[in-house]
Amino acid sequence: MKKSIAIIGTRGIPANYGGFETIAKHLGKELALRNFEVYVSCETKLLKPKSPQDYNGTKLVYFPIIECIRNLSEPFLYDMLSILYFSFKVDVILMLGCYFPVSLFIPRLLGRVILVNVDGLEWKRRKFGPFLRFMLKQYASLTSKLANLVLVDSPIIGVYYKQNFSVTPVYVPNGVEEIQPTESENLALFNLSKNEFYLVIARLEPENNIDLIVDEFIKSKSNKKLVIVGPLLNTDFVHDLIRKKDERILFLGGIYDIMVQRTLRHNCFAYIHGHEVGGANPSLIEAMSCKNILLVLDIIFNREVAEGSAFYFNKSLGDLKMKIELIERSPDILNERSALAYTLYKQKYTVKKMIATFVRLLKHIGSSSTH
Repeated sequence: MKKSIAIIGTRGIPANYGGFETIAKHLGKELALRNFEVYVSCETKLLKPKSPQDYNGTKLVYFPIIECIRNLSEPFLYDMLSILYFSFKVDVILMLGCYFPVSLFIPRLLGRVILVNVDGLEWKRRKFGPFLRFMLKQYASLTSKLANLVLVDSPIIGVYYKQNFSVTPVYVPNGVEEIQPTESENLALFNLSKNEFYLVIARLEPENNIDLIVDEFIKSKSNKKLVIVGPLLNTDFVHDLIRKKDERILFLGGIYDIMVQRTLRHNCFAYIHGHEVGGANPSLIEAMSCKNILLVLDIIFNREVAEGSAFYFNKSLGDLKMKIELIERSPDILNERSALAYTLYKQKYTVKKMIATFVRLLKHIGSSSTH
Protein backbone atom coordinates (compact mmCIF):
# COMPACT_ATOMS: atom_id res chain seq x y z
CA MET A 1 0.00 0.00 0.00
CA LYS A 2 1.05 3.58 -0.63
CA LYS A 3 2.11 5.51 2.43
CA SER A 4 0.15 8.77 2.61
CA ILE A 5 1.59 12.03 3.90
CA ALA A 6 0.18 15.52 4.33
CA ILE A 7 2.51 18.52 4.24
CA ILE A 8 0.88 21.34 6.19
CA GLY A 9 1.73 24.68 7.75
CA THR A 10 2.73 26.54 4.56
CA ARG A 11 0.77 29.02 2.50
CA GLY A 12 0.66 26.41 -0.24
CA ILE A 13 2.13 25.66 -3.63
CA PRO A 14 3.10 26.73 -6.26
CA ALA A 15 5.66 28.38 -3.97
CA ASN A 16 5.43 32.18 -3.92
CA TYR A 17 6.23 33.17 -0.36
CA GLY A 18 9.13 31.64 1.52
CA GLY A 19 11.42 28.71 2.30
CA PHE A 20 8.82 26.28 3.65
CA GLU A 21 6.69 26.68 0.52
CA THR A 22 9.72 25.82 -1.60
CA ILE A 23 10.36 22.73 0.54
CA ALA A 24 6.72 21.65 0.10
CA LYS A 25 6.99 22.05 -3.66
CA HIS A 26 10.14 19.94 -4.05
CA LEU A 27 9.25 17.37 -1.42
CA GLY A 28 5.71 16.87 -2.68
CA LYS A 29 6.86 16.26 -6.24
CA GLU A 30 9.71 13.91 -5.33
CA LEU A 31 7.68 11.86 -2.83
CA ALA A 32 4.90 11.45 -5.40
CA LEU A 33 7.46 10.11 -7.86
CA ARG A 34 8.48 7.57 -5.21
CA ASN A 35 4.95 6.21 -4.89
CA PHE A 36 3.87 8.20 -1.84
CA GLU A 37 0.36 9.63 -1.76
CA VAL A 38 1.06 13.28 -1.05
CA TYR A 39 -1.22 16.12 0.05
CA VAL A 40 -0.31 19.76 0.62
CA SER A 41 -2.49 22.24 2.48
CA CYS A 42 -2.99 25.53 0.63
CA GLU A 43 -4.58 28.82 1.53
CA THR A 44 -7.70 30.19 -0.10
CA LYS A 45 -9.17 33.56 0.71
CA LEU A 46 -12.61 32.19 -0.13
CA LEU A 47 -14.66 30.96 2.81
CA LYS A 48 -16.62 28.64 0.53
CA PRO A 49 -14.94 25.29 -0.26
CA LYS A 50 -12.48 25.13 -3.15
CA SER A 51 -12.03 21.85 -5.01
CA PRO A 52 -8.69 20.03 -4.59
CA GLN A 53 -6.23 20.28 -7.47
CA ASP A 54 -3.28 18.25 -8.69
CA TYR A 55 0.22 19.74 -8.98
CA ASN A 56 3.14 17.57 -10.11
CA GLY A 57 1.44 14.48 -8.67
CA THR A 58 0.67 16.24 -5.38
CA LYS A 59 -2.92 16.80 -4.25
CA LEU A 60 -3.52 20.38 -3.18
CA VAL A 61 -6.26 20.79 -0.57
CA TYR A 62 -7.51 24.29 0.22
CA PHE A 63 -8.41 25.77 3.60
CA PRO A 64 -9.61 29.33 4.31
CA ILE A 65 -7.53 32.21 5.58
CA ILE A 66 -8.84 35.66 6.54
CA GLU A 67 -6.09 38.03 5.47
CA CYS A 68 -7.15 41.06 7.54
CA ILE A 69 -6.78 39.01 10.73
CA ARG A 70 -4.05 36.64 9.53
CA ASN A 71 -2.32 36.37 12.92
CA LEU A 72 -5.53 34.91 14.34
CA SER A 73 -7.01 33.08 11.37
CA GLU A 74 -3.75 31.32 10.48
CA PRO A 75 -3.47 29.24 13.69
CA PHE A 76 -7.11 29.11 14.76
CA LEU A 77 -8.71 28.51 11.36
CA TYR A 78 -6.26 27.46 8.68
CA ASP A 79 -3.92 25.26 10.73
CA MET A 80 -6.66 23.68 12.83
CA LEU A 81 -8.87 22.82 9.85
CA SER A 82 -5.99 21.31 7.88
CA ILE A 83 -4.79 19.24 10.85
CA LEU A 84 -8.32 18.03 11.61
CA TYR A 85 -8.95 17.09 7.97
CA PHE A 86 -5.71 15.20 7.45
CA SER A 87 -5.88 13.46 10.84
CA PHE A 88 -8.56 11.21 9.34
CA LYS A 89 -6.95 10.86 5.90
CA VAL A 90 -3.19 10.20 6.04
CA ASP A 91 -0.59 8.08 7.83
CA VAL A 92 1.95 10.85 8.38
CA ILE A 93 1.55 14.57 9.01
CA LEU A 94 4.56 16.74 8.27
CA MET A 95 4.06 20.18 9.79
CA LEU A 96 6.37 22.92 8.58
CA GLY A 97 6.54 25.32 11.52
CA CYS A 98 4.82 25.02 14.89
CA TYR A 99 2.49 27.95 15.35
CA PHE A 100 -0.48 26.26 17.06
CA PRO A 101 0.54 22.84 18.40
CA VAL A 102 -2.58 22.30 20.57
CA SER A 103 -4.36 20.91 17.50
CA LEU A 104 -1.68 18.20 17.23
CA PHE A 105 -3.45 16.37 20.05
CA ILE A 106 -6.00 15.15 17.49
CA PRO A 107 -3.68 13.23 15.13
CA ARG A 108 -1.64 12.01 18.10
CA LEU A 109 -4.74 10.49 19.72
CA LEU A 110 -5.62 8.87 16.39
CA GLY A 111 -2.20 7.24 16.16
CA ARG A 112 -0.88 9.27 13.25
CA VAL A 113 2.84 9.92 12.95
CA ILE A 114 3.60 13.60 13.44
CA LEU A 115 6.79 15.18 12.12
CA VAL A 116 7.38 18.86 12.83
CA ASN A 117 10.03 20.77 10.95
CA VAL A 118 10.59 23.72 13.26
CA ASP A 119 11.18 27.22 11.89
CA GLY A 120 14.23 28.47 13.75
CA LEU A 121 13.74 30.50 16.92
CA GLU A 122 10.53 32.30 15.96
CA TRP A 123 10.03 33.79 19.41
CA LYS A 124 13.10 35.96 18.87
CA ARG A 125 11.58 37.87 15.96
CA ARG A 126 11.47 41.59 16.71
CA LYS A 127 8.20 42.05 14.82
CA PHE A 128 6.35 40.14 17.56
CA GLY A 129 5.32 41.70 20.87
CA PRO A 130 6.40 40.25 24.24
CA PHE A 131 3.22 38.20 24.75
CA LEU A 132 3.37 36.59 21.29
CA ARG A 133 7.07 35.83 21.74
CA PHE A 134 6.27 34.12 25.03
CA MET A 135 3.47 32.10 23.43
CA LEU A 136 5.62 31.05 20.48
CA LYS A 137 8.25 29.67 22.83
CA GLN A 138 5.57 27.75 24.75
CA TYR A 139 4.25 26.43 21.43
CA ALA A 140 7.72 25.17 20.54
CA SER A 141 8.01 23.40 23.88
CA LEU A 142 4.56 21.77 23.52
CA THR A 143 5.26 20.79 19.92
CA SER A 144 8.40 18.98 21.04
CA LYS A 145 6.30 16.86 23.40
CA LEU A 146 3.48 16.10 20.94
CA ALA A 147 5.51 15.35 17.81
CA ASN A 148 6.88 11.90 17.14
CA LEU A 149 9.93 13.58 15.65
CA VAL A 150 11.21 17.14 15.62
CA LEU A 151 13.12 18.01 12.45
CA VAL A 152 15.62 20.85 12.14
CA ASP A 153 17.50 22.34 9.18
CA SER A 154 20.39 23.40 11.41
CA PRO A 155 22.41 21.29 13.86
CA ILE A 156 22.75 24.39 16.06
CA ILE A 157 18.95 24.67 16.30
CA GLY A 158 18.97 20.96 17.18
CA VAL A 159 21.32 21.59 20.10
CA TYR A 160 19.08 24.41 21.32
CA TYR A 161 15.99 22.14 21.28
CA LYS A 162 17.85 19.36 23.04
CA GLN A 163 19.07 21.68 25.79
CA ASN A 164 15.82 23.61 26.28
CA PHE A 165 13.04 21.15 25.38
CA SER A 166 14.65 17.77 26.19
CA VAL A 167 14.20 16.24 22.72
CA THR A 168 16.73 14.98 20.19
CA PRO A 169 15.80 16.44 16.79
CA VAL A 170 16.65 14.87 13.44
CA TYR A 171 18.70 17.01 11.07
CA VAL A 172 17.26 17.37 7.56
CA PRO A 173 19.29 19.66 5.26
CA ASN A 174 17.45 22.57 3.70
CA GLY A 175 17.73 21.59 0.04
CA VAL A 176 17.62 24.33 -2.58
CA GLU A 177 17.29 23.83 -6.33
CA GLU A 178 20.36 24.90 -8.25
CA ILE A 179 19.56 28.09 -10.11
CA GLN A 180 20.96 28.11 -13.64
CA PRO A 181 22.27 31.30 -15.28
CA THR A 182 20.06 33.40 -17.53
CA GLU A 183 20.87 36.05 -20.09
CA SER A 184 21.81 39.40 -18.57
CA GLU A 185 19.84 41.23 -21.27
CA ASN A 186 16.78 40.69 -19.08
CA LEU A 187 18.28 43.19 -16.61
CA ALA A 188 17.12 45.97 -18.93
CA LEU A 189 13.65 45.48 -17.42
CA PHE A 190 15.00 47.17 -14.28
CA ASN A 191 17.58 49.44 -15.88
CA LEU A 192 20.38 47.37 -14.36
CA SER A 193 23.75 46.20 -15.68
CA LYS A 194 25.67 43.00 -14.90
CA ASN A 195 27.91 43.26 -11.80
CA GLU A 196 26.73 46.81 -11.12
CA PHE A 197 24.33 46.13 -8.25
CA TYR A 198 24.11 44.52 -4.84
CA LEU A 199 21.10 42.28 -4.23
CA VAL A 200 18.91 41.57 -1.21
CA ILE A 201 16.01 39.09 -1.43
CA ALA A 202 14.09 38.96 1.85
CA ARG A 203 10.86 39.82 3.56
CA LEU A 204 11.09 43.43 4.70
CA GLU A 205 11.00 42.76 8.44
CA PRO A 206 13.15 44.07 11.31
CA GLU A 207 14.94 40.78 12.02
CA ASN A 208 16.22 40.70 8.43
CA ASN A 209 18.02 44.01 9.10
CA ILE A 210 17.01 45.66 5.83
CA ASP A 211 17.16 49.05 7.58
CA LEU A 212 20.78 48.42 8.63
CA ILE A 213 21.72 47.35 5.09
CA VAL A 214 20.10 50.45 3.56
CA ASP A 215 21.68 52.85 6.08
CA GLU A 216 25.17 51.38 5.63
CA PHE A 217 24.89 51.34 1.84
CA ILE A 218 23.82 54.99 1.79
CA LYS A 219 26.97 55.87 3.77
CA SER A 220 29.23 53.91 1.43
CA LYS A 221 31.11 55.38 -1.51
CA SER A 222 29.85 52.65 -3.85
CA ASN A 223 28.82 53.69 -7.35
CA LYS A 224 26.79 50.52 -7.70
CA LYS A 225 23.07 50.14 -6.95
CA LEU A 226 21.34 48.30 -4.12
CA VAL A 227 18.38 46.23 -5.33
CA ILE A 228 15.94 45.02 -2.70
CA VAL A 229 13.39 42.34 -3.58
CA GLY A 230 10.63 41.74 -1.06
CA PRO A 231 6.91 42.46 -0.62
CA LEU A 232 6.23 46.14 0.11
CA LEU A 233 3.70 45.56 2.84
CA ASN A 234 1.71 48.36 4.44
CA THR A 235 3.76 48.50 7.65
CA ASP A 236 5.58 51.28 9.49
CA PHE A 237 8.86 49.44 8.97
CA VAL A 238 8.42 49.36 5.17
CA HIS A 239 7.26 52.98 5.07
CA ASP A 240 10.36 54.07 6.99
CA LEU A 241 12.60 52.13 4.61
CA ILE A 242 11.14 53.72 1.51
CA ARG A 243 11.59 57.19 2.99
CA LYS A 244 15.36 56.66 3.01
CA LYS A 245 16.04 58.52 -0.23
CA ASP A 246 19.01 57.52 -2.35
CA GLU A 247 18.98 57.23 -6.15
CA ARG A 248 21.18 54.12 -5.93
CA ILE A 249 18.51 52.12 -4.03
CA LEU A 250 15.73 50.28 -5.86
CA PHE A 251 12.80 48.61 -4.09
CA LEU A 252 11.38 46.14 -6.63
CA GLY A 253 8.66 44.66 -4.39
CA GLY A 254 7.96 40.94 -4.27
CA ILE A 255 9.19 39.03 -7.34
CA TYR A 256 8.12 35.39 -7.53
CA ASP A 257 8.87 34.69 -11.20
CA ILE A 258 11.77 32.26 -10.85
CA MET A 259 13.35 33.34 -14.16
CA VAL A 260 13.41 36.99 -13.08
CA GLN A 261 14.91 36.03 -9.71
CA ARG A 262 17.53 33.93 -11.47
CA THR A 263 18.46 36.85 -13.71
CA LEU A 264 19.00 39.09 -10.69
CA ARG A 265 20.91 36.50 -8.66
CA HIS A 266 23.31 35.51 -11.42
CA ASN A 267 24.11 39.05 -12.50
CA CYS A 268 24.51 40.88 -9.19
CA PHE A 269 27.94 41.99 -7.98
CA ALA A 270 27.28 40.63 -4.48
CA TYR A 271 24.44 39.32 -2.34
CA ILE A 272 23.78 40.89 1.09
CA HIS A 273 22.16 38.69 3.74
CA GLY A 274 20.99 40.24 7.00
CA HIS A 275 18.80 37.50 8.50
CA GLU A 276 19.39 36.99 12.20
CA VAL A 277 16.72 34.52 13.37
CA GLY A 278 17.86 30.95 13.12
CA GLY A 279 18.29 28.11 10.73
CA ALA A 280 19.67 27.49 7.26
CA ASN A 281 17.99 30.27 5.29
CA PRO A 282 17.03 29.28 1.71
CA SER A 283 17.80 32.72 0.30
CA LEU A 284 21.41 32.50 1.49
CA ILE A 285 21.73 28.96 0.13
CA GLU A 286 20.32 30.06 -3.24
CA ALA A 287 22.97 32.80 -3.36
CA MET A 288 25.64 30.16 -2.70
CA SER A 289 24.26 28.02 -5.54
CA CYS A 290 24.67 31.03 -7.86
CA LYS A 291 28.33 31.52 -6.84
CA ASN A 292 27.49 34.97 -5.49
CA ILE A 293 29.93 37.07 -3.50
CA LEU A 294 28.37 36.97 -0.04
CA LEU A 295 28.12 39.79 2.51
CA VAL A 296 26.51 38.07 5.49
CA LEU A 297 25.47 39.15 8.98
CA ASP A 298 27.84 37.55 11.45
CA ILE A 299 25.70 35.24 13.56
CA ILE A 300 26.26 31.59 14.40
CA PHE A 301 23.50 30.27 12.10
CA ASN A 302 24.83 32.11 9.04
CA ARG A 303 28.39 30.96 9.75
CA GLU A 304 27.13 27.39 10.00
CA VAL A 305 25.78 27.69 6.45
CA ALA A 306 28.31 29.83 4.59
CA GLU A 307 31.42 28.91 6.63
CA GLY A 308 34.51 30.55 5.11
CA SER A 309 32.89 31.56 1.84
CA ALA A 310 31.36 34.85 3.05
CA PHE A 311 32.52 38.29 4.06
CA TYR A 312 30.88 38.80 7.45
CA PHE A 313 29.61 42.08 8.85
CA ASN A 314 28.24 43.01 12.25
CA LYS A 315 25.73 45.60 13.42
CA SER A 316 28.27 48.14 14.63
CA LEU A 317 28.16 51.52 12.93
CA GLY A 318 30.18 51.56 9.71
CA ASP A 319 31.10 47.86 9.59
CA LEU A 320 28.97 46.90 6.57
CA LYS A 321 29.97 50.17 4.84
CA MET A 322 33.62 49.18 5.31
CA LYS A 323 33.00 45.65 3.94
CA ILE A 324 31.21 47.03 0.87
CA GLU A 325 34.14 49.29 0.10
CA LEU A 326 36.62 46.49 0.85
CA ILE A 327 35.25 44.01 -1.68
CA GLU A 328 35.01 46.69 -4.37
CA ARG A 329 38.72 47.46 -4.12
CA SER A 330 39.83 43.82 -3.68
CA PRO A 331 38.63 41.94 -6.79
CA ASP A 332 41.50 39.44 -6.55
CA ILE A 333 39.99 37.71 -3.49
CA LEU A 334 36.41 37.42 -4.76
CA ASN A 335 36.59 34.45 -7.13
CA GLU A 336 38.02 32.13 -4.50
CA ARG A 337 35.21 32.98 -2.06
CA SER A 338 32.44 32.54 -4.64
CA ALA A 339 33.86 29.17 -5.74
CA LEU A 340 33.93 28.00 -2.11
CA ALA A 341 30.30 29.09 -1.65
CA TYR A 342 29.26 26.90 -4.58
CA THR A 343 31.31 23.96 -3.32
CA LEU A 344 29.66 24.17 0.11
CA TYR A 345 26.23 24.31 -1.52
CA LYS A 346 26.93 21.13 -3.51
CA GLN A 347 28.27 19.37 -0.42
CA LYS A 348 25.47 20.30 1.98
CA TYR A 349 22.32 21.81 0.53
CA THR A 350 21.11 20.25 -2.71
CA VAL A 351 17.50 19.18 -3.19
CA LYS A 352 18.79 15.65 -3.78
CA LYS A 353 20.29 15.52 -0.29
CA MET A 354 17.13 16.88 1.32
CA ILE A 355 14.85 14.44 -0.51
CA ALA A 356 17.10 11.46 0.23
CA THR A 357 17.03 12.30 3.95
CA PHE A 358 13.23 12.67 4.02
CA VAL A 359 12.64 9.47 2.05
CA ARG A 360 15.00 7.50 4.27
CA LEU A 361 13.20 8.86 7.31
CA LEU A 362 9.71 8.07 6.00
CA LYS A 363 10.62 4.56 4.91
CA HIS A 364 11.81 3.62 8.38
CA ILE A 365 9.37 5.47 10.51
CA GLY A 366 6.88 3.48 12.54
CA SER A 367 3.50 4.38 13.93
CA SER A 368 4.76 4.49 17.52
CA SER A 369 6.35 7.49 19.17
CA THR A 370 10.11 7.80 18.81
CA HIS A 371 10.53 9.72 22.08
